[in-house]
Amino acid sequence: MNRGRVLVTGGAGFVGGHLIAELAATGAEIVSIDRRPPRRPLPHGVRALTFDLREADATRAAVAEIAPERIYHLAAQSSVAVSMRDPQEDIETNVLATVTLATAAAAAGCARFVFVSSGGTVYGAAEQLPTTEDARLSPRSIYGASKAAAEQYLDVIARQRGLPVAVVRPANIYGPWQDPLGEAGVIAIFAQRMLRGEPVTIFGDGAQTRDYVFVSDVITAMRAAADAPAAATANVGTGAETSTQQIFDGLAALTGYERRAVYEPERPGDLARIVLDPAHAYEAWGWRPTVALADGLARTVAWFREGSPGA
Repeated sequence: MNRGRVLVTGGAGFVGGHLIAELAATGAEIVSIDRRPPRRPLPHGVRALTFDLREADATRAAVAEIAPERIYHLAAQSSVAVSMRDPQEDIETNVLATVTLATAAAAAGCARFVFVSSGGTVYGAAEQLPTTEDARLSPRSIYGASKAAAEQYLDVIARQRGLPVAVVRPANIYGPWQDPLGEAGVIAIFAQRMLRGEPVTIFGDGAQTRDYVFVSDVITAMRAAADAPAAATANVGTGAETSTQQIFDGLAALTGYERRAVYEPERPGDLARIVLDPAHAYEAWGWRPTVALADGLARTVAWFREGSPGA
């Protein structure tokens, strides 16, 4: 499965790196596109192109030359806080570049375009929890709005140009290799700061909840979305709510951290509660999460303790 020519955008990132490592083991011919050079050595035979997908001519030329059978589109501006500060960059990266890539994919005869959206933001403050794919898209951040808009454009391109588009709406992804230096990825940020004995900041009172899904489970879902007989849109989460305070307490126990959290005001665009219903992912792709939160946290802390946290 997943053999043939594969293009992964955002291949230098956290999730993209995990995806490429798994695809390489299948014998796929892989090309990675990212605006940054890879932070970790790529598997043997993987070709890395370094440019920004907002460069439309370069994007069209690369897709035409590669002629990929599958595209996994992970490249994105992924921080809610950054999106609220700089909406233009967010829209150019998450919407315009996605449209350019998808139209180029359709012209190249791509057999499946897997778009990684955001189940944690596109629904906004959903009335139904856990939230299903039938819920109205009502994002409260520029980032969520850009992901929702990209989904709508992809739907039009799929219908008008015959590009089979599968949409993966992941919850909050965490695990080894996640960047602890950005503004997204609370588990990575907390884990590194706790291991260093540094102050840890919680925005809000700690009662806000998220649905945390381990990175290997997300990769399995993405590959299933690419291989399923028909394209579909599905949530990829656990269906379980976990508060920020619970994450803090769990990581503190694993790291031996004894300091109290520093509480700051909530950030614009942040939501009080998010939890996804993953039932449709099983119906469409045969996918279920397999990594329990306690195990995932332990594996993540072990990597930060033994690995290269700044990578």
